[in-house]
Amino acid sequence: MIHKLVLKNFKKIKEETFEFDQFDIIVGANNSGKSTALQALAIWQYCVDLFRIEDKSGDTRSIQLILPNFTALPLPEFNLLWTDRLVKTTTKNTPVYIEINVFWRNGTGAEKNLNILLNYVSPQSVYAKPEIGWSKFKKLDQENELPRIVYVPPFSGLETNEKWLDDGNIRQNVGKAQPGSVLRNLLYRVVDQEIPVVENKEWNEINSQIKKWFDVELLPPEYKKGISTEITVEYKIKSKIKRVFDIISGGSGFHQILTILAFFHGYKGVTTILFDEPDAHLHVNLQRQVVNYFKQKSAETNIQFLIASHSEEFIKGVDTNSIISIMSGRPKRIENNEEIIQALSDIDNIDIIRTQDSPYILYVEGEDDERILSSWADVLNKSDCYVKFYPYILGGTTKKEMNEKSKKHYTALKQINTDLKRILLLDNDLNPMNMPQGQIVCNEWKRKNIDSYFFVPDAWKRVIQEDAALYTQECEVIIDSFFVSQNLILPPNSTWENVKARLFETLDGKKMLFEDSDSLFHQIRNVCGISVTKVRLASKMKVDEIHEDVKQFFNNMEMILK
Repeated sequence: MIHKLVLKNFKKIKEETFEFDQFDIIVGANNSGKSTALQALAIWQYCVDLFRIEDKSGDTRSIQLILPNFTALPLPEFNLLWTDRLVKTTTKNTPVYIEINVFWRNGTGAEKNLNILLNYVSPQSVYAKPEIGWSKFKKLDQENELPRIVYVPPFSGLETNEKWLDDGNIRQNVGKAQPGSVLRNLLYRVVDQEIPVVENKEWNEINSQIKKWFDVELLPPEYKKGISTEITVEYKIKSKIKRVFDIISGGSGFHQILTILAFFHGYKGVTTILFDEPDAHLHVNLQRQVVNYFKQKSAETNIQFLIASHSEEFIKGVDTNSIISIMSGRPKRIENNEEIIQALSDIDNIDIIRTQDSPYILYVEGEDDERILSSWADVLNKSDCYVKFYPYILGGTTKKEMNEKSKKHYTALKQINTDLKRILLLDNDLNPMNMPQGQIVCNEWKRKNIDSYFFVPDAWKRVIQEDAALYTQECEVIIDSFFVSQNLILPPNSTWENVKARLFETLDGKKMLFEDSDSLFHQIRNVCGISVTKVRLASKMKVDEIHEDVKQFFNNMEMILK
């Protein structure tokens, strides 16, 4: 059993260690790298197979891998295997080696390992060699304890017709990520034996599962060597016992299951089988049955199963300690599979991307809140801090629901990015949360909402003065009259920055200033034709007009960064 894989300079991985058990599921979001370890193991096996047929002496010589013959996985050019496509060091111009170091335990429990080095030559070729040298590799191989790995790439569509293929051509098609194109060949392998089909345990096992899951009978593959040009595989339905159908007539889920069974039963002497997203095309009920079947077969045959998947049913169907998460970019065993399911279901790819380089997230109620804060950040010279936070819009339901939504989203996203930090900002209009003094993560305005910090008459005047074509003195009269009529006048010895009058905490700035039919916004627009938007208003405020509540929130953001 392979118990450890150490990768260096391979794809996204600069250097990383994966630790495996007998049955593991590697989970991650799309494009998270969950298949990377499987692909590395497939390349390792490909190189081992080539090493066996090479007659090399000495410890320094390498064998050349040619891209057209490379059957481990599909590649347009070899440098895509290197991290950032960096094949030489930038300083000394020396080769950067990919290292694929596989560790396993032999029959006595002793640890063995084989590290394979890849050296880039050109887009079409690389050199490969065992780090221990050829003589030691041959000795290791003669001990007959090297793992034998089979990689099953994500399912591809079935071919209409399929010619008989030798091992090399089968490997080539699998390496092109076209396992569906060799399905009939793999099924034929199972029955291509001297024993009668009725006595063939492997074939009977395949047929038994097909009957159980699809209620059809799979007929033995037909191919006469030296006569036939194609392999035929058909099935019959119980209700139409006299009629048979080519397997191409089945659905994608049927084809997927056939492929899984064909790979598992069509290769002999396998110690580790790698399934890359075997859940694709399968109904959730069938996914559950498949993962249970995998667990059963692993226990019965002692074959190691390593599976890359993001299926909730696969995750739910195994013990938590059988899950390796690659969500954060690094492999780790999961302590709670409910958390990983939550991460996969609640997180959008944009959330992952936006918090990758700067792991800070700002939860606000609406888009207006975010735009206003951004404008204030410019005025207060806090933009360098503010832009480090990814703004996530909660959508303005009840305060309790938004608070819970932010917690749920943050917990899920933190599964992917363990360095993530958050800050939450909510209005104070309904059911105040009364946050404890001193904490900086969960914030609510002391006034009813963010709009209530726009009770600054001079800021309104600056906005209307910008519209020279529409501006009249009457516009300023409207502003002055509004503030006087509402008794919104600064108390003695106060500034807009530090005013603490209780009146300002009870007024609803959103309604009074913008939404009500007699709001200041509507009065100015109706009389003067000028629309005073919130973003324009925020950008025209001066530093000493922005209230200390706002400044304290930006201070909290800076403290989060520390």
